[in-house]
Amino acid sequence: MIFKKLFQSIRSFQNRKTHFHLWFVIFLTFVFTSQVFSRTVEVREGESIQKAIDSLEKGDTVKVFPGIYHEFLFVDKTHFTLSGVIVNGKWPVLDGEAKLNDGVIGSGANFLIENFHIKNYKANGVMTQGAGNIIMRKLIVENTGIYGIYPTMGTNVVVEDTVSLGIADAAIYIGMCHNVDVRRNEVYGSVIGIEIENSTNVLIEGNTVYDNSAGIVAFALPGLPLKKVENVIIRKNFIFDNNHRNFAEPGALVAGVPPGIGIGVMAGDEVTIEGNIIRRNSFAGIGIGDNNLLPNSKSPDPDVEPNPDRNKVLENVFIDNGSRKWNDFISWIFYVIRVVFSGNPIPESPNGGKVGIFPEGYDIVASGKGKDNCLSSPDSVTKIGTSEYGICSPKESTEQIKTMIGDPKLGEAKSDARELGKQVFGAVCSGCHSMTLRTVGPPIKEIQDKYKKDVYGVVSFASMPKKVREGFIEMPSQKYLGNEKLTAVANYILNLKDEGSKGVVK
Repeated sequence: MIFKKLFQSIRSFQNRKTHFHLWFVIFLTFVFTSQVFSRTVEVREGESIQKAIDSLEKGDTVKVFPGIYHEFLFVDKTHFTLSGVIVNGKWPVLDGEAKLNDGVIGSGANFLIENFHIKNYKANGVMTQGAGNIIMRKLIVENTGIYGIYPTMGTNVVVEDTVSLGIADAAIYIGMCHNVDVRRNEVYGSVIGIEIENSTNVLIEGNTVYDNSAGIVAFALPGLPLKKVENVIIRKNFIFDNNHRNFAEPGALVAGVPPGIGIGVMAGDEVTIEGNIIRRNSFAGIGIGDNNLLPNSKSPDPDVEPNPDRNKVLENVFIDNGSRKWNDFISWIFYVIRVVFSGNPIPESPNGGKVGIFPEGYDIVASGKGKDNCLSSPDSVTKIGTSEYGICSPKESTEQIKTMIGDPKLGEAKSDARELGKQVFGAVCSGCHSMTLRTVGPPIKEIQDKYKKDVYGVVSFASMPKKVREGFIEMPSQKYLGNEKLTAVANYILNLKDEGSKGVVK
């Protein structure tokens, strides 16, 4: 009996040992195959980066050595790394020579791009479309047209340790994304430094933002697939001297942004502003308003609640906001002239009158609309339009929130289970086109009036566009999307219905 139990014990131990060996072999096999089958290709000056990308698959890496590369890069692969190699202070440079439209477009989940200097493109520097688990870091983005760094329709997006300048719309533009961290970036010399548009769960922290028309803005715009800005933290940023002349394309939405704004919130909800140094922004250190804030942002969309609600301005440092130097007056006069000649009215001031040519500036300018908004230490700041604001609790803080990035599984999935045309529209087209409002390109309603049901006409123009309207920039070619996606999105756009008070039927 004793020997029988001993034998059973030995067999049990051997079985456990066998199972352990089996799992250990599986683990080693996974590690080994991952290392073996994840390839890295090196590219040097004179070689093609795109050719290297096309030769690789999921999980692979392209390393690009210093040199100047005149290319548009398209990465339609998941778990992919595009990494520059910096040698003796020299960077790999993507230079569009003011001829190419886009620098880099990524459309696969789990995409990392780092260590590139991207400059002289006509539309965008680096853009991701409908992709999640995105990291964009250690980039210099300069003079790249409409947007510098531009993730759209993504979940779990990190933009960190970058420098962007000379952008005619937003240096960093977060469009219709969820779970985003924007941290330790330097943005300057652009119309808008950092723009959060129709996005939720966003942390903007530790950035240096200066010499833009407006520093950091959070806008909820009508006519887009996602309908709100909510749960945004703007914290521990240095925001100063955002008084640059607004040089956006006349008639574009951001052409209506007044110069001299440090932080702007338009129709945003649950935006918390805390621990920032906000200095010498000539019109408003912080501006909080409804959808009438911009002269060309009014468009009916019953799914967009137009007022700012539940916003909190906690403890910040305000220095010399609302004061103007002679060059600030020039920027403001230039802005007023452009607005008048565009056919739009001068924006309304918080007291219901017109802003006028030289409006007074304050630390905080509010439209007076919205509910459940609050200020900390209201007596310590200059302000207008905040009479309905409450006083924030002295215990209120966002310190417990370290990141907005969520479960990686959320970034693996598509934004939602929509048909192909709707998905492409949200990820690619909606950054420039809404139903009835001009943002960058013409409204969809005008496109429908022009093309009727001519799907082929839309596909042809999107593949090989040309400048046909004064006051609009030339549309970048979308040929890289391929015929299937272009046809699907053309069908989707031409069949969108605007039903007025009932909203947009998609």
